[in-house]
Amino acid sequence: MRLWDTPSGRDRRWVRRRSGIAPAPTYARVAVVLLALALMATLAWQGAQRLLNPAKMAGGDTTHFFTQPPSDRSVASEWQTSVSSALEEAAAQGASNVTAAEIQADRAAAILTGARTQGRVATADFFERTVVELDRVIRTHPDNDRLLEHVTLARIELAQLRSAQPAAPEGSAAGGDAGATGAAKSANPSHDVNPNAPVEVGPGTQAPHAVNIPGHVVLAAPRALAADELLDPGALHGDYIDATLMPESSEVLLPPATRVMADGVRVDGLTIAGAAQTLDAIRWKNVTFIGTRLRYEGGEISLQNVRFTNCTFGFSTDERGARLADAIALGRRSFVMQ
Repeated sequence: MRLWDTPSGRDRRWVRRRSGIAPAPTYARVAVVLLALALMATLAWQGAQRLLNPAKMAGGDTTHFFTQPPSDRSVASEWQTSVSSALEEAAAQGASNVTAAEIQADRAAAILTGARTQGRVATADFFERTVVELDRVIRTHPDNDRLLEHVTLARIELAQLRSAQPAAPEGSAAGGDAGATGAAKSANPSHDVNPNAPVEVGPGTQAPHAVNIPGHVVLAAPRALAADELLDPGALHGDYIDATLMPESSEVLLPPATRVMADGVRVDGLTIAGAAQTLDAIRWKNVTFIGTRLRYEGGEISLQNVRFTNCTFGFSTDERGARLADAIALGRRSFVMQ
């Protein structure tokens, strides 16, 4: 039978079957739409509240993504704990795995470097504890030169952190080696000028912050010292050597080439700022170094009431360098080693 011969004019195969499910009433469909709109509005309101008042939406003690950390959380204690943990692990590993101990000592040194560059403050007992922990690490293999080198580098970083500590009143335990120097520096604003500011260097040039300041002697080149020479405020015609015009690696004072204590070279009662200085073979007394790169090559050394402020240290990584670094880290201003 052809399509147009059927009673309805349609092929029975194309006749839509009636659904067995009755359509929802109109009012139900309207209610579902209204509920969906209400839910969307609620979620939008809660999102706005989280952005405007995150602490309130976090509720109680629950940690929330937007919640600021508590203000009394000590960042310093966290890095100090990390240093101790690294050194404890180094001591534990040292007896059986020297390489692992070296890695942990390097980790402690890196944390100390980060603390210094970020201006972290530590109390005197932190330096004392850390020196004890470093001693414990080296005792696991006292004859291992490689472990000694890694541990000594950590000691040097600890000494640099001590040198970078903020100023404290004279005689304060927290002030250590930087106390009196920092106080004197703050009393004279001219000492606070950035030594890295670009300046013109040439004959007759003076550091801008040293002009018309009594007692300042500006050096643009190293000063040679002869055997048995005493360099003090009378011989210098000032008590403050400003070497900030000199390259950072340039020596401020040059003793005889023999570099032995028998040469009798002495420096007394001066403040030295900038450039670099080797400590070997000179008797230093009542001297303050500010922002100086200090070197120690393992020779004889004599420090009497010597202070270090914001200095960096390039010491030998043997036992003698370790002893000097420990003395500075512990805030000792006098130290003699033959």
